Amino acid sequence: MKIIRLPDSWAARIAAGEVIERPASVVKELVENALDAGAKEISVWVESAGVALIRVSDDGEGIAGDDLPLAIERHATSKIKDEADLWQISTLGFRGEALPSIGSVAKVEITSRTRQGDSGFRIAVDGGSAGGTIAAGCSAGTTVEVRDLFFNIPARRKFLKAPATELSHICDVVNHAALAHPEVHFRLYNQGKLMSDYPAGVEARDRLAQVFGREIAGGMAAFSWTRGEIKVSGFLSKAPSSFPTTRYLTAYVNRRFVRDRVLTHAILHGYETLLMKGRYPAVVLYLDMPHRDVDVNVHPAKHEVRFRRQQEIHEAVAAAVKEGLRIEAKAPTPLFLRRGIEGMSTVREPMESYSAPAFAVGTNLTPREIFEIESAPPLASSGFFSSLEVLGQLLGCYLVCASPRGLAVIDQHAAHERIAFERMRREVADGAIERQNLLIPQVIELPPGEAALLDQRLDLVDRVGFAVEQFGRAGEYVIRSAPALFPAGDYREAIRRMIAEIADIGASGELQEGLEDRLATIACHSVIRAHRKLERDEIRALLADLDKIDFATQCPHGRPVLIELSEGQLEAMFRRT
Repeated sequence: MKIIRLPDSWAARIAAGEVIERPASVVKELVENALDAGAKEISVWVESAGVALIRVSDDGEGIAGDDLPLAIERHATSKIKDEADLWQISTLGFRGEALPSIGSVAKVEITSRTRQGDSGFRIAVDGGSAGGTIAAGCSAGTTVEVRDLFFNIPARRKFLKAPATELSHICDVVNHAALAHPEVHFRLYNQGKLMSDYPAGVEARDRLAQVFGREIAGGMAAFSWTRGEIKVSGFLSKAPSSFPTTRYLTAYVNRRFVRDRVLTHAILHGYETLLMKGRYPAVVLYLDMPHRDVDVNVHPAKHEVRFRRQQEIHEAVAAAVKEGLRIEAKAPTPLFLRRGIEGMSTVREPMESYSAPAFAVGTNLTPREIFEIESAPPLASSGFFSSLEVLGQLLGCYLVCASPRGLAVIDQHAAHERIAFERMRREVADGAIERQNLLIPQVIELPPGEAALLDQRLDLVDRVGFAVEQFGRAGEYVIRSAPALFPAGDYREAIRRMIAEIADIGASGELQEGLEDRLATIACHSVIRAHRKLERDEIRALLADLDKIDFATQCPHGRPVLIELSEGQLEAMFRRT
């Protein structure tokens, strides 16, 4: 016989490998169980990065003595009562495999008492072999102790990363749970020492500062957006704050942390031209939606979800992020400069009135490098840029202004870039995009699956300036025209990338992003260059135009248009606080 039935112990270890990838997986499953049990305090202890010991203790509703043997059996759960619950899951997990999987690859001891019980009970599991239930003294709640993880799977233990890396993953699990549940007190201990302590009962912004630190949290703005039954809220880093990786980009669906390509793509699409290439924002995004419209049971470790209306969710999240950033861009935030300020002693002195000119020409600068401008008072306007008082032009590139909050410096070239870019983008959105007919049409052949996707979204291709139609045999198409803004070349690869994106998220920003990249390049080469003196009327017109557009604080390539120093920051720099 070539086909054999695997022993139960083998099958249990194979199943455990899908759920328990590393020590952090154990912490995640146990913390989620504690949250589903209504815990208000959750403590996590680890030793040797979780390989020697993981102990998770909570004050939740507990497990009755009669239920303990069932809790460690496969496909047993308290989170489903009937079949309808499968299609609208409101808990953090229900697969019924977490405790059995952990027990099959470690030595586990569970001690629990219900809030109504007079005493608690304990049960032990050793590599899948369970003992009997015994009485035990304990407080209300549950404590799960996991020792010698992967003791019976040496190969899995061998492939674990360095202890510092595994401990970092455990910290991430606790941080992700803490961000979603500010009403719960979380503690994390390593080798008996307290690593993280997040008290309960704090505001969402305070929990953000506890987890990310005050510096990163201080550069993030709250936002909220609702459309029908979909609500998107959270915190967004204010451009130009950015990071080299997606480490600080976190997303939740109904308070469940997920790693989802659709949500990540939608968040980055919302930032559009506000970040430089290779830079990523800090985002904490909460997506609240009907449980019936999302399947959270598609991944053994519950990292991923599947949306019933994927394209609608993508558009909603991108629109929410864009709107949150648009509101924030209307009132630029002062840049915080830290160069050695904290570490140096300060001198406290009373505020005095200093009789210095508003803007003085430096003795080492030539007239070509710096221009004095007769102080231009602000216009009678409620816009931020129009409210600036222009003091001078520095180095032929920068406008120095007095703002209501302190000092503002504007990159005149970047400002003109953004204005020109937004003007051209509006023309494209209004259908005024110019097309060029190809002298030699390009033929593209697609497999049946990709051809079906293209047939459904030919309107999207046309919207950005491509004329594509069926040609010849099934699966063959001809490209007859392309956007005039695109450089001449082979357009077939652009169409293929767009189809791949439609397959992933139900929509495509590939061609739109390529078009905007081209618009940004044209804007860069068509506006005022450096070392040109601007007249007073030109400056005033520039500032007024900035107030009329969205995202005026960044150029189309993500560089800052404005750097502002508040009064408090200036005082700190001059040691007057």
